[in-house]
Amino acid sequence: MSTPQLPDSLLTELLDWDESSHREHFDAMDRLFESLSTAEKIIALARTWWADADHNVQALGFDLLAVQALDFAWHVPPLIEAANALDLDTVHEDVRWSAAHALAAICDDERVLSPLLRFAGDLDPDVRWQVAYGIPAGIDPLPEDAVQVLLKLMHDPDAQVRDWATMALGSRGDNDSPEIRDAFVERLQDPEADTAGEAAVALAVRRDLRILPTLKRVLATPNVGNLYVEAAAELGDPQLLPLLQKLKADGWQDDEPRPHVLDQALNACASGRPLLA
Repeated sequence: MSTPQLPDSLLTELLDWDESSHREHFDAMDRLFESLSTAEKIIALARTWWADADHNVQALGFDLLAVQALDFAWHVPPLIEAANALDLDTVHEDVRWSAAHALAAICDDERVLSPLLRFAGDLDPDVRWQVAYGIPAGIDPLPEDAVQVLLKLMHDPDAQVRDWATMALGSRGDNDSPEIRDAFVERLQDPEADTAGEAAVALAVRRDLRILPTLKRVLATPNVGNLYVEAAAELGDPQLLPLLQKLKADGWQDDEPRPHVLDQALNACASGRPLLA
């Protein structure tokens, strides 16, 4: 199979992008993907780009396989092969980002987990974020190596990395141990509000009563975030009912993007049956 030949003007367009034109770049990659008539041609072009001496071109090979990652499975083995072949200590950060991004885009295939975890120690927080964000949703519970990676990323200097790592591990209630619970307790003090809220939900899901004092304190504030209300629904403790009733009476739901969580919390705490029951 010969490699598809692209006009120089198209290659120039594909290479000319930055963070501000992210959407335009991947829209262009999507159009190119659609224009190639067979899977063999797509893989051939990706392999040609991966072999190029220019790191910008190398990155395009990963970008090409990222644009429709949810619709195909045939591209997963060559993508994993290419990602695993990268020397992460020497390859350019743009290639590392594109490789991690392409792996993270495949959210429903457990084969990408191990290759993705390789990028967890990257110097670039945008690459580490791809790891926290891209853990395949269908793997539940997570294997121990993934758990340890997420526990480390929960202490990341970057707030977005901590947030997604906390959510990725917190949402998997079958991953439960004293080490994991203690890590969530520590994240309750996180300066990033969403991270602290995700930790609260994680502890409630695991029925860890150390979350109760935090919920009593936070639910007493009028601008409490919906993650804490969700945590109350998961815990289902009747002690929280008066605080939730006050939020209801004060119109907390009026400006909330997820107003239904308050009704769920009220029902759970009134009945003493958390959502997990």
